[in-house]
Amino acid sequence: MTIPLYRLPPNIEIGSQFSPVFSNVIQEAVSGNEQRFGRWTKCRSIGNVAYGLLTSDDHEGDFAAIMAIYRAHIQELYPFRFRDWSDYTTTNEQFGTGDGATTSFQLVKVYDPGLILLGVTGALRYVREITLLAPETDPVIKVDGVTKTETTDYTISSSGLVTFTSAPAVNKPITWTGEFDVPVRFDGPIQLAPKEANIVTITSLPIREVIGES
Repeated sequence: MTIPLYRLPPNIEIGSQFSPVFSNVIQEAVSGNEQRFGRWTKCRSIGNVAYGLLTSDDHEGDFAAIMAIYRAHIQELYPFRFRDWSDYTTTNEQFGTGDGATTSFQLVKVYDPGLILLGVTGALRYVREITLLAPETDPVIKVDGVTKTETTDYTISSSGLVTFTSAPAVNKPITWTGEFDVPVRFDGPIQLAPKEANIVTITSLPIREVIGES
């Protein structure tokens, strides 16, 4: 099922305290030595939309929006779009290098502390596949710094797969600039506090990033 174009109101998204998490196993010996194992190969983010509603300027309208998505998406059954306002853009992000033969490349965002802090590519880095582009803007695709034209030079799928009409030349960097959303689902039942006047308070409604959805 294609994820619809709508998102939660911006102030609900901003107030959700949405943040990335990993799942690791830490085993500590009697000596104090540790062994660490990663349970997940991919990071995902979690949050809670209740926090945004508490400070909303349009409490009734935002509550109605949350309830509409919650009911229509049958709680956690169908994912919806979410903007992580702390991390939703890329600027000239390299997502491939030409080899003269490959024509399809998946959009990614790379988190490289070595590159940011030392100016050189580090040994530890995280590559995040971007599978849900923001519908408001079109990404800018460049090969070796030259902007390419959609349909003429390439096509792009809803899941962020860029396919060139001709394979980029050997060693030519392929970059993109744009905005992206995160596919999320509700991660539990909605919990309501007693109604006061015209205000309904959601005490808890967690959300969770869904991997592999577009």
